[in-house]
Amino acid sequence: MDRLDYAQGVVMARVYEKRLLDKGKLDKMIDAKDADEAFKILLDSEYIKSAEGVDGVKNYELLLKNETSRVFKLGAEMLNDKRILEILSLKYDYHNLKAIVKGKVSGKNFDDLFIYSSDNNPDKIRVQFENGHFTDTKSEFIKALRSGEAIYEETNDPQMIDIVIDKAYYSHLKEISDSLAIDLFSEYVSSSIDFFNISSMLRAVKMGKSQNFLNQILVEGGGVSVSRLISLSREDFDRVAVALKSERVGRALLECVDEYKEKGSLGVIDNMRDVFLSRLNSDSRFVSFGPEPIFAYLVAKEKEISIIRLILVGKLNNIPSTKLRERLGDI
Repeated sequence: MDRLDYAQGVVMARVYEKRLLDKGKLDKMIDAKDADEAFKILLDSEYIKSAEGVDGVKNYELLLKNETSRVFKLGAEMLNDKRILEILSLKYDYHNLKAIVKGKVSGKNFDDLFIYSSDNNPDKIRVQFENGHFTDTKSEFIKALRSGEAIYEETNDPQMIDIVIDKAYYSHLKEISDSLAIDLFSEYVSSSIDFFNISSMLRAVKMGKSQNFLNQILVEGGGVSVSRLISLSREDFDRVAVALKSERVGRALLECVDEYKEKGSLGVIDNMRDVFLSRLNSDSRFVSFGPEPIFAYLVAKEKEISIIRLILVGKLNNIPSTKLRERLGDI
């Protein structure tokens, strides 16, 4: 990799960073008198570029999907190596695969759930899957689609479609990061797998699932082996966090033990995952040449979109500003 190839992309990323919503703008949205006012505040920003077909706050999800697509197109312009963009866009591709499989097995159409973040057109993939004839679809996607359909036919459980396709996603993600061999991306993917495994393990144990089930759903490739996690699966979360304190994600897990005990929600761990992955990107601000600052911008933009979604959902449900701030944490 020639880092100078990314010089122009880094300049573009620095410009786009300045257009991210600051805390003041987000606070105005939180304190708005209602959802409509919060939405107007949002549209007085870059988000107006994604407002085509959006006729009000109740169409907020379409706006955010449009914005995601717009930003990933910018990412494609800034990054010379598409594999780097795939580290972020691949989750949307696999989200689309879930919708495609569920649509086929249920006889329903879930095209409105599609997110267009890459060149992998979900409309075309759906048609090819339904016809049983693939032409230019990635082999990893074909395997995931067929596995998702097969597990549903075997179990008649839609949740198993999610489990099988999630596992395929993380395996594909690991292959990409290994091929890039860049520290930031390797750590980002490895840590993402760790958080996915730990969250999945806790959820499965709450549901009374067996260790054999854990073997089916957990993914190799993280800093913590699947066998070690399974050996800890009967422990409370605080003991799991202590046992893993020397791992890359260990400190982050310890930081959320008290909040997890208080709330008993896996959302606490998901929030800590986001914080941890953001911290991984923090040193990218010191990089002048290379893909890291571009990647960091895209991660920050994704986080911004998720915060906006939480704010708008909160306003639509008349959640008080103080309660909404509490849910958002340190924005």
